[in-house]
Amino acid sequence: MNFVALKMLTGDRGKYLGLIFTVAFSSFLIAHQCSIFAGILDRTRSQIKDITDADLWVMDPHTEYFDEVNALTDNDLYRIRGVSGVKWAVPLFKGNPRAKAPDGKFRVMIMLGLDDATLAGTPRKMILGSAEDLRQPDAAIIDAAGYQRLFPDQPPQLGKTIEMNDHCARLVGICDTSAPFLTAPVLFTRYSQALNYVSRERNLLSFVLVKPEPNVPIPELASGLPKPRAWKR
Repeated sequence: MNFVALKMLTGDRGKYLGLIFTVAFSSFLIAHQCSIFAGILDRTRSQIKDITDADLWVMDPHTEYFDEVNALTDNDLYRIRGVSGVKWAVPLFKGNPRAKAPDGKFRVMIMLGLDDATLAGTPRKMILGSAEDLRQPDAAIIDAAGYQRLFPDQPPQLGKTIEMNDHCARLVGICDTSAPFLTAPVLFTRYSQALNYVSRERNLLSFVLVKPEPNVPIPELASGLPKPRAWKR
């Protein structure tokens, strides 16, 4: 019976080759679309994936994803630092200011304001400059793709300036980051400076990055964080 079935399948060479091609092409399309879908989902966590200093992210319990944030209060940071098992906790600001280049070209940025003292969350893959240069006045680091959007057809160069909320930022570094979900440049600066680059609100603390003490289980530490605030790894 198997021999008969094989002869029926391969008896017409044209139909047989067409069947093989159709099955192979359909499998390719399914795998291709799945890879596109997985790639889009991976982009939604790009900034979280790049910041490897902290093991816990503390945020408002109603925050659903990184690009839409409800701010915490400054008191939440101090409450988290007082939890037993927390080695350190630092603020992280996430905002979307509009940056304008000297020639008038502008882009909406994904801006991350890092703790002034520790600079926790600085980019790991620097193309030009150093993350420590963020300690300089008005300093900022931009990703390579964002640099090309603001300064097209120009070679990577440090020292260029951009304007945000009538404040000047000087680019002291160019880094390589994971591609974000939104096609916007990614900018790193100090927390105190980031607050000047956006319109002021009463609460501006987006996240708290937490590092537990050695041998402290993350779920146990997370369960002991102040309520009603929630946490996310």
